Amino acid sequence: MERSDRDEATTSLISYSQENTMIPRVSPLMTHDEFLRFLKSISPIEVAICTFGIFSNIINILVFYKMGLSSTSNISLFLLAIADACNVSAIMVISLQEVFDDSHLPMRMEDVALLASHAFYFFSAMCSWITTIISVERSCCIIYPMKVKQIFTPRNIYALMTGMVIYQIATGLPKSLATGLTTTKSPLTNQTITIFDFTKLDLFMYTTSQFISFSLPNLICFIIVLMGTIFFIVNFKQSRQLRKTMSGSGEKSDKMSDKDARLIRLVIFICIIYIVGTAPNTGVFVVQAAYPPLNRTDLYFGNFYHALNIVTNCFQATASSVNIFVYFRMGSKFKETFKEIFLCRTS
Repeated sequence: MERSDRDEATTSLISYSQENTMIPRVSPLMTHDEFLRFLKSISPIEVAICTFGIFSNIINILVFYKMGLSSTSNISLFLLAIADACNVSAIMVISLQEVFDDSHLPMRMEDVALLASHAFYFFSAMCSWITTIISVERSCCIIYPMKVKQIFTPRNIYALMTGMVIYQIATGLPKSLATGLTTTKSPLTNQTITIFDFTKLDLFMYTTSQFISFSLPNLICFIIVLMGTIFFIVNFKQSRQLRKTMSGSGEKSDKMSDKDARLIRLVIFICIIYIVGTAPNTGVFVVQAAYPPLNRTDLYFGNFYHALNIVTNCFQATASSVNIFVYFRMGSKFKETFKEIFLCRTS
């Protein structure tokens, strides 16, 4: 039996009330059957992107660890790779709900995806926090080049990351507790399965926790990274000339200046990737704040909003998977370390 048969109650087209056939009921913007067809077509794409993202970020983790975690840049990029790997793993679990048949599983894949979404929100917010730290640190390198090493020390970076993890757990835990798990009999196999009981959902606690732990941090980080990227692009050439003037005109100082320039270009590309990957999700949040009926529980917008979330997940999964190309293009040390680890070659 198809999944759509189980949920045929939600596949409402224009129908009429039994009491008065002249009163129409508005059909949803996207019917459940249309949503299932959309989900079936996009899920393999999501799985492919996430599979690549998991392997690419594992490579990033190994390479940055091999390079050493003595500099703040390596620490931040190492932690970003961990957050990206966990983020795409959560998105992959969410996308598997149409790839596998859940008729004989102890939990429906829709509920597994909902459970994985809590991890996705956590690690997506952590990716935003870490990208913001990288952007702010590089901005301080341009504005306060003599003081940046005193402000952004490895100890301070670890302290910031720890504080962010504590914040995300503290603000996201009420949302997880607001949804209750219960057991019921499967209508297909008559076996006992675990499902989410939405009748026990505390909607106010859930939406408030979601706003504080995910929507608000992502919006703030998006604005900061966007402003930082514009600042980088506008002041990049001027800052290079300033550093060359301050450090002298010798060959050694030119090499140092080129090294700083490569690092700033790398950060610019990382920030641009983050902006492109996060912009759809941020746009949906802004529209939803201005028009509250755009949510998953709305009878008209519900399926469309769910499909919109899947599209934004694809953007975020892609953004969390392609940083490795930037590292290969911009980081000579990254390429050397990669060859040393995986090709057993040293320069």
